[in-house]
Amino acid sequence: PSLVSRPNLIEKLNAGLQGKLTLITAPAGYGKTTLLSEWIPRANRPIAWVSLDEHDNDVGRFWAYFIAALQTIQENIGEDILKALQYPAPPPVEILLPDLINEIAAISASIILVLDDFHTIKNKQINDTLIFFLDNMPPQMHLIISSRAEPPWPIAHLRGRREMAELRAGDLRFTSQETATFLNNIMKLDLSPDKVTALEERTEGWITGLQMAALSMQGRKDISGFIKAFTGSHRFILDYLMEEVLEQQSRHIQTFLLKTSILEQMTAPLCDAILESVNSQLILEQLEEANLFLVPLDDKRRWYRYHHLFSDLLRNQLGLINPHESSILHQRASAWLEEKDFIEEAIQHAFAAKDNERVARLIKKYAQEMLQQSKHSLLSSWIEALPNELVQKRPWLCLYQAWTRHWAGKREGGEDCLDNAEQILDEVAFLSAEEKWILPGYIATVRAHYALVNGEIPRVIEQSQKALQLLPQTDYYTQSTLGIALGGAYWGKGEIINAEQAFGECATSAMKGGYQQRASSSLCYQGMMQVRQANLFKAEETFQRALSLSLGPGGRRFPVSGYSLAKLGELACEWNDLEQARPLVNDAVELCTQLGHVDLIAEAYVALARIQLAEKDFAGLQNTLQQADQLSQRTKLDPWAITWLDESRLQLWLATNKLDEAIRWIEISGVKSDDEFSFHRDLHHINLARVLVAQGLQNPSPAIFEEALDLLARLRQTAKSTGWIHHQIKILILQALAHHTRGDEEKSSAAFTQALTLSKPGGYVRTFVGEIAPMGELLRQAIAQNILPTYTSKLLAEFEKERRGKLGTPELADPLTEREIEVLRLLSTSLSASEIAAELIISVHTARSHIKSIYSKM
Repeated sequence: PSLVSRPNLIEKLNAGLQGKLTLITAPAGYGKTTLLSEWIPRANRPIAWVSLDEHDNDVGRFWAYFIAALQTIQENIGEDILKALQYPAPPPVEILLPDLINEIAAISASIILVLDDFHTIKNKQINDTLIFFLDNMPPQMHLIISSRAEPPWPIAHLRGRREMAELRAGDLRFTSQETATFLNNIMKLDLSPDKVTALEERTEGWITGLQMAALSMQGRKDISGFIKAFTGSHRFILDYLMEEVLEQQSRHIQTFLLKTSILEQMTAPLCDAILESVNSQLILEQLEEANLFLVPLDDKRRWYRYHHLFSDLLRNQLGLINPHESSILHQRASAWLEEKDFIEEAIQHAFAAKDNERVARLIKKYAQEMLQQSKHSLLSSWIEALPNELVQKRPWLCLYQAWTRHWAGKREGGEDCLDNAEQILDEVAFLSAEEKWILPGYIATVRAHYALVNGEIPRVIEQSQKALQLLPQTDYYTQSTLGIALGGAYWGKGEIINAEQAFGECATSAMKGGYQQRASSSLCYQGMMQVRQANLFKAEETFQRALSLSLGPGGRRFPVSGYSLAKLGELACEWNDLEQARPLVNDAVELCTQLGHVDLIAEAYVALARIQLAEKDFAGLQNTLQQADQLSQRTKLDPWAITWLDESRLQLWLATNKLDEAIRWIEISGVKSDDEFSFHRDLHHINLARVLVAQGLQNPSPAIFEEALDLLARLRQTAKSTGWIHHQIKILILQALAHHTRGDEEKSSAAFTQALTLSKPGGYVRTFVGEIAPMGELLRQAIAQNILPTYTSKLLAEFEKERRGKLGTPELADPLTEREIEVLRLLSTSLSASEIAAELIISVHTARSHIKSIYSKM
């Protein structure tokens, strides 16, 4: 009954339902929300509503509310998707939207969704996903956007196709008749036409200005003088009328309005808490009935917010009247929200109160939970927002600061945080005896990870052993986090079996605590150790287990899935199944980037680089290496990732005839043939050996070959003694190529035979196919010597297929004869020239003549 009926606008809204979108844009106070509220009962369709604010700029949160609103119409719609979005590390929304669109398409009824206050959404990803949704939205759904500004969408495109209806400020402002109805019938002012006209002119039909003026005039005798008293901009009118409106309210209502203005959203118990009263529900109902800019946020009238303009003005007024009170109010709000487990909101209010002590306490209270939910970035932003001197006085905050910096790649200064935590441990009075006992275990856990990145393997083991003695046995999350560092230390020592076992135990510990994401990462590391033993099929099973643990409801991929996808993509690449490998690795890069762990992002880049190298996508590979280099410049990455990136970089240069770049890499990297080998760098001297062999192939030099072969002999012995079979295969291939180029076919054949023997159980393909041209000759010779003929013939077929794909199939100036084609087919078998002659019933001399002719024509 307190609304002015607007039949013309209702008619426009109804007509707009013929298209996909209705866009309502106007400045604050033009009645956008009120108009939609009046129209809803007349729309004759189920309508869902989302009231947005600045905190909804998280893409997962936005779409969770979007789906939750739709569920008020269709109870189970998007249920699996909503669960996925509420997971600690949700998958990209782009992956989920097609399923949501399909579920909406299955609804028989026509539905409407209103997104109110859409101007508060600034996140580009939200806008991009909404555009995608709108483009593919089923015809039974209509979207309404209410906003102060036009969204950054292809509006002209929608307008041109007549898929959109529009209402703007000119449509929404009150007409003279509506102004008179509002002032006289609704607000009961009984104004003369000239006074109505004057107010309309002063406000230009701006509804909020009229509403505040009407509230100010109630009970006033000198109406004419009041109307003349204000002119100018909307801001001036608001400032003036704000005081007038407040003065018309009773003292306790004024107090309620000013003090509750600090809340983005309010409910009666929260208002009671900050006001230290018990009658907030009654006041909220009175404010709503009095039309005092209160917007209900649910059907049961439990949660409300103020009109944004009104809220801004109230806060400004509170600051003028009592500048110190807002801090106290924020503290009370934070206390109530903490009690109700609204973690993020409690900390936001503590920050608003400038109560850093409270923020510090809340962070300590909730940090472990945040880490377990992979909310490292949010936790880091809170800690970094605190004064540094306050953090340095709290050992737990120092610990969490060090860990979140390590995760995000801001590793410089991270160990200083740990040093400080240790130094002040005994000085801090507010720590319990138990905390003083276990905290060094947590510090040692994080320190072990820093030591691992720095390649300080003995220190990793020392810190791990210390942590194992101090950590609570029931803290499976931290125990498994420590296990990853310990497994990495065994890896760094070359103890491949111990490393595999440590990572397996880490996964088991994580599963005991229900931490599937941590278990998934641990299994990926375990699978990498199996790859180093050339157990590729066993590794595939492990990576698949890791992937299954990282999936959410309905098989949704969460960001931690990116790690296992990268590893599965690398295996597919090794088996030369590039069609399967490419989508796996593309998803891996996207998901690892979303997760934000810098080392996993680097490993995803490695996987992508290997695919691009196999595809001969050299431009794409160059771009990937540049992105990885930028990441490396920002932080110190795991050493093995640097080795793998260098391997792809060198192979790119060698494939594009840039040997000089590869030689320059030797100088820049500082790697020397007589260095001690590093397992932690994944035996990166193999990269040096590769460059030396390539250098010898292009410019045969006894000295270079001697250096290369000496280095390879040492590498082979090292890899063999530690069971690093994967690396033995690489080393043996390089030895075979080097000996072949020098003309020592006996040693070349021996090395190549051993490489084939070790690689056959794992089905290696790419390691051979991706090598330089002499590989074809080695494979043919192996076939001629009947060495693993089935496997070797497959490798040769893949090698020649790749060369044909790279070079094309040129027409022969002098085509082969039918007899020569028969001879050519037999040449790919293990038959000798005399055996070919016998097979074709021709003389040996004729057979050799055909062979000579074939080679000359080719």
